[in-house]
Amino acid sequence: MGLIRAFIAIPLPTALKRQIEKETESLRTQIDSRAVRWVAPQNIHITLKFLGDTEENRLKKLEKLLAEAMVEFSPFHLAVGGLGVYPHKGRPNVIWLGVEKNKNLLELQKRIEGLASQIGSVPERRRFSAHLTLGRVKRSGHHEKARIQIRQAIEASPQVDFGRIRVDAVHLFQSELTPQGAKYRSLFKAKLGDFFE
Repeated sequence: MGLIRAFIAIPLPTALKRQIEKETESLRTQIDSRAVRWVAPQNIHITLKFLGDTEENRLKKLEKLLAEAMVEFSPFHLAVGGLGVYPHKGRPNVIWLGVEKNKNLLELQKRIEGLASQIGSVPERRRFSAHLTLGRVKRSGHHEKARIQIRQAIEASPQVDFGRIRVDAVHLFQSELTPQGAKYRSLFKAKLGDFFE
């Protein structure tokens, strides 16, 4: 049985991905391209659970669990906006776009974490913090000049409000690592509040 590198996430509408690309273009030009590996706009999503390399039969079981559990959740909306970095401005590792702290999202993620544990996935130790990853700072870019560039670019960027998105499904994605970057493919879609497609 083969292994599939997988994760569960909420995809973004195409229009929002285009808007994010347009609004963050100046941010990308202000930072040395050797310091950050930017996420391709089509790959931006809200990760709910990273599964890593997982056996196909376990993913099939997870698909069934997701389909059954997502019926209990109603669609909801999330606000998107605001730039930041993890872990902090003094030592940025990830550049992100904010996602509203939302009770519905937290309950959904907690349930998915529980379902993933049923197929043997190790529970996440860090507290869930919803965000959209825009870029990851390369290890070679962890020098003072790059840190200053990132901090200044974030502080100078307008805190754009991207509006609200409707969350009506979660997807199980396959992540294939290639020399050109990661390629994502939806393997399964579980609709909220609706067992049938």
